[in-house]
Amino acid sequence: MSLLSSEALTLEVGPHGVSLGRHGVAQMLSLDNLAASLDALPAEATPRRAALQVTVDNAWARWQVIEVPPGVVGHDEQHALVRARMIEVFGSAAQGWVFSWDARPAASVLACALDAALVQRLQAWCAARSVKLKSMQPAWLRAFAGLRGDAATGGFAQLRHGWLCMGLWAGGRWLHVRGEALADPAAIGAVLERRLSLFDGELSGGQLFLHGSPSVTLPRGWRCVTGGGA
Repeated sequence: MSLLSSEALTLEVGPHGVSLGRHGVAQMLSLDNLAASLDALPAEATPRRAALQVTVDNAWARWQVIEVPPGVVGHDEQHALVRARMIEVFGSAAQGWVFSWDARPAASVLACALDAALVQRLQAWCAARSVKLKSMQPAWLRAFAGLRGDAATGGFAQLRHGWLCMGLWAGGRWLHVRGEALADPAAIGAVLERRLSLFDGELSGGQLFLHGSPSVTLPRGWRCVTGGGA
């Protein structure tokens, strides 16, 4: 492999460990030992100038669907709104997070948060290895981008490394996205029922596109469609 490369690399990080192609270690990982785990990856795995996309495990991401008042315009005002709402929901820990959201004009936006220390350590490692950080996304969002299917009322769920991330939509807008630990795929139906109960109306007869698990039985006439993401 050339020391200079335009080859695209994919790095996966999360509480289960780090992996980069055929390199990686499965281990209990936290932000405290992330830098050491990244440094342990061999230099030949990261050719200089290679483009790198990072997939962050869903357990390290937080989500919120946020209503946007008509008077809130521009990036700074939207950032202040997203930050305030995240702190309201998740507490003071959110003060150390970085946020991203869909900036297209809408009555509500889907916002995501990652720990700022995670982002900083990944950026520093990329700079030290002379690789270009092309993108950084939670696994659920990356998989949703490859969704093959559509439904007026539906959802996209990913079960990965014992963590279920599920998002629901209706009428062309996100209603709810949340993640939680889940060991038994058979419990996905119970999780969906609990999520649906948060909203007025039945929200019956939707489709749940499920990635990372065999088909499961769902409540309220919902249909499970497996293999719904890349």
